Formats: sequence, C-alpha cells, structure tokens
Amino acid sequence: MTRNRETLLILTLTLVSFVLGTTEYVIVGVLKEIEHAMKVSLAAAGALVSGFAIAYAIGTPFAVASLSKLSRRNSILIGFGIVLALNLLTVFATTFYSLMAIRIVSAVACGLTVSLSISIASDAVQQERRGEAIAWILGGFSIANVFGVPLGTFIGQHLNWWMTFVVTAGIGVIPFILMFRILPRQTTTITSSFSDQMVLFMKPRILLACLIPVLGNSCIFVTFTYITPLLSQSMGVPTSWISGVLLIYGACSILSNWIGAKIAKGDFLPKLNWLFIIQAVIFVGLSLTVSNLWLGLTFLFLIGCLSSSMSAASQLYLFDVSGVVAPKSKAFASTLLPVSANVGIALGSGIGGIAVNLGGVNWVPPVAVVLALSAFVITRVCQRSIHLKPDGEMATNAA
Repeated sequence: MTRNRETLLILTLTLVSFVLGTTEYVIVGVLKEIEHAMKVSLAAAGALVSGFAIAYAIGTPFAVASLSKLSRRNSILIGFGIVLALNLLTVFATTFYSLMAIRIVSAVACGLTVSLSISIASDAVQQERRGEAIAWILGGFSIANVFGVPLGTFIGQHLNWWMTFVVTAGIGVIPFILMFRILPRQTTTITSSFSDQMVLFMKPRILLACLIPVLGNSCIFVTFTYITPLLSQSMGVPTSWISGVLLIYGACSILSNWIGAKIAKGDFLPKLNWLFIIQAVIFVGLSLTVSNLWLGLTFLFLIGCLSSSMSAASQLYLFDVSGVVAPKSKAFASTLLPVSANVGIALGSGIGGIAVNLGGVNWVPPVAVVLALSAFVITRVCQRSIHLKPDGEMATNAA
C-alpha cells in the first residue's frame, strides 16, 4: 500500500470513528427530548448512556470472536452497516425499551467496528505509522465531541430527537462508501478458535496491561463527568460561557491525539510514565486553583490537551503483549483498548460520583491525582515485567 493510500485509509477510518463517536455521545445532548417523548424520568433516560457503555464493554469481544471466520474487511462493513441501520431505526423507537434495545445492539456494533478499524490500520500501514494511525482513528471520537455532539444536539432540539440519529446515519454513508473502495481486499481472518481468542482475558499480564488504559481514562473522566459543576460552582464560570469553554476543551482534546501519535513512536512506555506524572501534576494544580477562574481554566485546558494522549501507545502495548503472552489471540487484541477505555469511563464516573457525594465537587481533582499516579505505578510494573525494545519487539522473558 502506497503512503498516499495509507493516508486515505487513516482518514477514512477516522471519519468512521467520528460517526461512531457521534452515535455514542450525542444521546447526552437530547436526553431532555427523549425524557419528554418517552415519558420517563431523566435518570431513566440517562440509563441509555450507561447501558451503551456496559454493552460496548461486554459485547465487543464476543462480536469480534463470533465473526472471526469472516475476513476483517467483510466484518467491519457488516458492523458499520448495522450501526447506520440502527441509527435509522430510531425513527420507529416509540418506547423506552425499544430505544434501549437499539442502543445496546448499536454499542456492540460500534465496538466491533472500532476494534476492526484499529486492527486493519495497524496491519495495513508501515510500522512507523502504526501509532499515528491508531491515534487518528481514536481521535475521531474527540472530533465527534467537538462537532458531532453540538450539531446533533441542535438538530434534536429544533427538529426531533430521532432526526439526530437519521442525520448521523446519512453522514455515515460517506465513510461506508470510502471503506468499500479503500479497505484492503485481502484482510486476514482469525484462524484460532473462539476459546483461543477468549483466553486473552484469562492472562494476568494482559489484565495488568489493560489497567493502563482503565486508569488512564478514569483519571480523565472523573473530572470530565463533573466538568459543568466544576465550571459553574467551583470556578464561577458564567452560564453563558460554559458552552464556549466546553468547545475549547474539545478542541484541546483533538490536540491530545496529535500528542498521542508522538508518544506512540519508538520506545513509548517511558513516555507513558512521564505522561501520567505530568497529568498528576496538572491535577494537583487544578486542585489548588479550582476556585480561581483563570488559573482553574488554564489547568482544565491542559487536562484536555492530554486527555487522549495515552490511547495509541496503550493499544500498541496491548498488541505487543498479546503477541507474546497469547500469540493465538493477537488478532483479537484490538478489542482490549475499547473495552478497557469504557471500563475506565465507568470507573471514573462512578468514583467521581462517590467523591462528590462525600465532599462536594472540589474533591474531584484530588481523586484524579490518585488515579493518575495509580496509572503511573501500573505502567512501571508493566515496564519491568515485559520489556519492550525500541522497535516494538519484546524480550523473551515476557512469556
């Protein structure tokens, strides 16, 4: 594959992840509309968010394993096609339970699609571009937060909540056609058995490596989940400013994917160590300045600039560890980061909720410090137990 074709593949899969991210996150912007349309409480409508994340984390590995005998090209086209079809089917979701069913199946199809996107891109591009490719694909979710969610929210508020998903499906037709044209025709299948693939989740070292993205995401989302009360209650940001602040934070999160591509090059574990230390320092700064408008915003935007920067390196590490610890399951390793990230999101949100209940929203940044330092400790442990060489190969003592 030529370099230009590699670039087109990366851009296509980034657009795919933008559609997936919009599908996942835009529900937050239309919860009030769904509450009124379905005649349920806001808390019940919020279950559509947590239900999606849980289904994503649990269902993705089984979806990838179940389609393992198909080529990855066919599997990703099927998965993405299901996402687009289910977005259209929201038109017919007249009850809360039918909408929840659509969201659960969509979550599994989203997990399948993003896992295969990472796997295909990792194999199709040159070795030195693997980190860049993964960073941009995952960056599609950040772009969805900046552009897809506000657009979808506007459509839902001014037309109808289900029109948000219809428009998302319409946008998704473009990357679907591009995928059909650009994806390699000879993508491999997974030749190992279902049990060989699922054994990946039984390996202690794999589970240890998964803790890096779990804790890395939790330290970000423990803050991001409560970003609005932090802005309004602690920093005193005027209500009219909040949407603008969130837009700037989203733009910073896009920058974090570029930083993540740089971290993923070469010997990335030492860079991850430093990343988590820097994040901990920034969270300490936010803890000390959370009541100051301008200093608080400065530290908050710095958090945004590093919010997704560990993702690409974490995925490469999971690929490499899987290749040594469970060689028959290596192709299945693309599911590990999406699953771990969603577990981290749920963990961060849950711990943040406990902190807010116990001590108020100002307790959130100190909790993030502890989680960031925990991510550093786990990364150091992984670095000592499985040694990665600069070219990405592993030492033999990692068995």
